[in-house]
Amino acid sequence: TSNGLIKIGEALQINTSLQALDVSHNRICDDGAAAISECLKKNNTLQELNICRNAITSSGLIKIGEALQINTSLQTLDVSHSRISDDGVIAFSEYLKKN
Repeated sequence: TSNGLIKIGEALQINTSLQALDVSHNRICDDGAAAISECLKKNNTLQELNICRNAITSSGLIKIGEALQINTSLQTLDVSHSRISDDGVIAFSEYLKKN
């Protein structure tokens, strides 16, 4: 759930070894995406993140996109089968252009 992901996000802010994280199928919502966003701003080792099949909406994806303006280590992000609208994808793609 999002509460658990908040705790994982806090740990990842100081973690220097984890390279891949799969938290798919966990009913994570936008609060959890915001926690991931904060983690990504400080973590420089995570390369793969799978958050597919959760309840993240466009708002949560945009938060992650904002973090990717700072993060340069993440190479793979799976948000498939989430609740993201076409407008959310378009907004997110603008962040990717700047990453």
